[in-house]
Amino acid sequence: MKAGPKAAVRSDPLDLDDLPASGAERVAQFIERYVVTPKGTGARQAFHVRPWQKSLIASVFDDPRPRLALWALPRGNGKSTISAALGLYGLHGDNEEGASVVVVAADERQAGIVFNTAVRMTQLSDPLLERTQVYKDRLYVPATGSTFAVLPAEPHRLEGLDPSLAIIDEIGVVDRRVFEVVALAAGKRAQSLTLCIGTPSPDPEQSVMNDLRRQAIEAPDPSFALVEYTSDPTHPVDCEHCWALANPGLDDLLHRDAMLALLPPRTRESTFRRARLGQWIDQVPEPWLPPGTWDTLTTARTIDDGADVVLGFDGSHNGDSTAIVAATIDPVPHLEVVACWERTTDTPADWQVPIANVEQTLRDACARWQVREIAADPFRWARTLQTLDAEGLPVVEYPQTPARMTPATTTFYEAVTNSTVTHNGDPRLARHIANATVRTDARGTRLSKEHKHSGRRIDLAIAAVMAHDRAAVHSTRSVLQVW
Repeated sequence: MKAGPKAAVRSDPLDLDDLPASGAERVAQFIERYVVTPKGTGARQAFHVRPWQKSLIASVFDDPRPRLALWALPRGNGKSTISAALGLYGLHGDNEEGASVVVVAADERQAGIVFNTAVRMTQLSDPLLERTQVYKDRLYVPATGSTFAVLPAEPHRLEGLDPSLAIIDEIGVVDRRVFEVVALAAGKRAQSLTLCIGTPSPDPEQSVMNDLRRQAIEAPDPSFALVEYTSDPTHPVDCEHCWALANPGLDDLLHRDAMLALLPPRTRESTFRRARLGQWIDQVPEPWLPPGTWDTLTTARTIDDGADVVLGFDGSHNGDSTAIVAATIDPVPHLEVVACWERTTDTPADWQVPIANVEQTLRDACARWQVREIAADPFRWARTLQTLDAEGLPVVEYPQTPARMTPATTTFYEAVTNSTVTHNGDPRLARHIANATVRTDARGTRLSKEHKHSGRRIDLAIAAVMAHDRAAVHSTRSVLQVW
């Protein structure tokens, strides 16, 4: 047959008549007959389907077949390899004319890991290679008009799919919109599967993987299959029984000495628990303040009307939150949240901070208290600050440069650990404080998110640091003036 620039391939599909008609046994026999392990343990040998892998396969290929599935496993257990093998089964062996297997991940590089593994498996298997045309971004089987493609993680480029098998790799870090577009594209065939595979997300609050897992546990549904390998979070990280529970590939695909070599403190305990023990970690990997310290500073005090205060203002446009915190000008400053505008998972995609509302809140605060200063970072808020300054409000620019934030962060930390600051227990501020970690480099140490794209907000913490810093300056000036 003609194949354009590609070499001609066989026009007959694989002869699978002697395989079981359906189910995990059919899939396992197909893989062991036609798939060659491309690397690692058993490289260049026929793929051996382990019993635990067969259990995974049964969760999605035994009747009744689900439409959606989530496999949660720690790193190092061959997720990409089994995914690629399943993709080849979906391409050649699932009795689907015009099959469409797609692989999507957080980015094309990650999705390419599964796809490139499938390409290498094809190249190592003569029966598959004889029937497959290999392109840069897809495999094509002319005999059945079937494709196996890697796709970009961009929602607008994923519209119009009709997958028989969609594999979403590293679902723990995949954007919710990507998942929804891919999952909603399925269902046009008599049988189709969206298979999500990943390790627990570093940011559970914003993780579609965590939401899917919770829904599967709380409301079991035969159309949705969940398989999770995890371990007891109350056990120490060097509990080898937990290693075995969480890692079905231990001492086979995953080597025990590799687990040992990365035990904390060589890696952070929270990261080890998530990546190697399959545990969901609800705390920031490296919290800024010692656990429990912030709660000990709670008092029933509120800031009286007319009190001397400084306002710390940390503004955003749409992605993060916008925060205003008041700090009293006292030897022991007291902190209180004035307002916080925060995007949530239920907020529309086009949500933006209500600028007019923010401006009026600052005016109202200045009417309520004797505001000595509004310490504000002008980034993206220069027009608002100019407007308020023209109205006579005490706006002072406070760029969040390392030169400013490093000493302010250190001073705030010392005040917390020495119990020379109080707050009223606002849960929003407590959450932002708990979310904050610190970044240290040649320019100093200052507050930071756990990672750039984290959904854990810290803006109230930053506003509190700014307010506390400037309140301390004004308090010192007042003492000097009295003296």
